[in-house]
Parts: sequence; structure tokens; C-alpha cells
Amino acid sequence: MLREMKYIYTVYEEQSFSKAAKKLYISQPALSKIVRKVEHELGTPIFDRSTVPFTVTKEGRVFLEATRRILLEERNVLAYFSDLRSLNVGHLSLGGAAYYCSFIFPDLIDAFHRRHPGIQIDLLEGNIDELAKGLEQETLDIVLETGFNSENTHVQRIYYHDEVLILAVPSGFSVNETLREFQLSLEAIMTGAFLDATVRPVPLDAFCKVPFINMKPGNDLYKRANRICENAGFHMHTVMYLDQVLTSMNIIRKSAIGACFIRSDIVRYASSEGLVYYKLADPLACRPVNFVVKKDRYLSHAADAFIQLSLRHVL
Repeated sequence: MLREMKYIYTVYEEQSFSKAAKKLYISQPALSKIVRKVEHELGTPIFDRSTVPFTVTKEGRVFLEATRRILLEERNVLAYFSDLRSLNVGHLSLGGAAYYCSFIFPDLIDAFHRRHPGIQIDLLEGNIDELAKGLEQETLDIVLETGFNSENTHVQRIYYHDEVLILAVPSGFSVNETLREFQLSLEAIMTGAFLDATVRPVPLDAFCKVPFINMKPGNDLYKRANRICENAGFHMHTVMYLDQVLTSMNIIRKSAIGACFIRSDIVRYASSEGLVYYKLADPLACRPVNFVVKKDRYLSHAADAFIQLSLRHVL
């Protein structure tokens, strides 16, 4: 029955008998025969084939949820016994936004590889939807992100550190002329000196008529930026939506079409030519960065070792 359950769950995941058959390397008629055999044994259909595309019946949902749990337990058991071989060999799949993949993961991967050279490491750069899908489908072991919160009940978060948002504004915007006393130096940002209570935050309502670049809906910064502006008494006038903060910074530096909220640490790595920066007073400007893993999935020795090493080497 376990083999048949895997086949049926693949049909459900692919939402297509033909795609599932191709993935399983069997013919579609053979796959359909297997599904009908199980449905006959259960005495009820799993899929309603009268709709296009097919849908899952009420009884089918019960079967598929039980199948999901059984297959998860099988993977966990196999992973556990495979893991007993130690950290001499293995595989680790990591994922994150462009910023983390470009500037945070490389040093962590280098430190891990020097300790465990036999572990093969893959790194996926993606947006929040792609990363969530990777965790769910178990193509990713660990994600480094800010976008997973308590609403994401299928994941477990392991706190890494806090990052602070600042406002980046094209230097040619006239609003800067009256706000010179609030502008941050690069040294203050890079050393963290701007976090001192003596450094004054900018009165954000001064930007109520300024165009903004924001992240796309679904990104943590999309909601956070809107709420920060609302707390300052105005609604963002957004002229462009993007997937990555790193991209938004490059765009405003070269095209000067709007201001944007960025993580302060990015100033260490990206050019600041043509930009000025401001400190924010809103508590929402501080947000946690977490390692994220799939809840209830067995955490391999390699994945656990990578997280523990990273927690000792917060960058």
C-alpha cells in the first residue's frame, strides 16, 4: 500500500495524472489503474474526475492527509538512520533572498565547509513564495528570512539576529534640503553608531508626498513599510513593486524614481552613490531574521550543525 500511497500523493501534488506519471516514470494508464484499485479497496473515490481539472473528494482529503503524515514519517525514519553516518558525507540545501545569498551565506558556508568538507551544499536565491514552496516540498532544508511569522504554522523559526531598517532617498530629491540635520553618515551606519539614542530619527511625515518603491505583497517589508508610513500619518505613494531589497536599492541609485526602506547592513556591500539615509523612529524598523525549517521534518545533523555554527558566528 505504501507504494500506491506515494503514487496517489504525487497525482495530488502535480494536479495531473499525466504529469505524475511522467514524474514517477510509469505510463498514465498504469497509474490510473493503481489509483482505481486503491479507490476500490477503500470503497470510495479519492478524486472526482467529473470536474476539469479533477478535485479531491471529502473522503479523499482524509486519505491524502493520512498519506502525507505516513510519508513524512517514512522520510524522517530514513533520514535518521542515514544521518547516523556522521558529518563526513551528506547534502544540505539552503535558501534565502538575494541579499542573504550574496552577503550572509557565503561566509557561513565557508566556515561550515572548512569543518565539514564532505557535505555538498546547494544554495537557492528566491522570493518568499519560492522559499516557502521549497520548505514545503522539502527541496530546501534551511531558509534564512524575515518573512516567515507566527501565521506560517507549517514552519519552525530559529532566531538569528535583528536587522534595522533605514530610509534610502535619492540625493536629488528636494525634500532632503530641509532634512540635512537628520542625514546619516556611512560611517555611522556601518559601525552601528546611528542606533545610539542621541542620533535623532527623521520626521517621516516629511516624505508624505515623496514616491516610494516597495516590495511586492507577501514580502514582510511590504506590510512593514506601509504600516510605518501609516503610523507617521500618511499612505505610501508607491510607483514600483519589486521582489528584492537589493534590486530596489540599485534602481533608486541609478534612476532616482523613489525612496525605499532598506536594511541598514546592506550599506556595507552596495554602493551608496547618489543616496542619502535616514534613521527611523518606528519600532517596526527593527525586525528579526530567522533560520526557518519545516515543522515536524527531521532536522539532519548537517542542518543542525550549520544552524549552530551560524548562531556562533552572527555576522
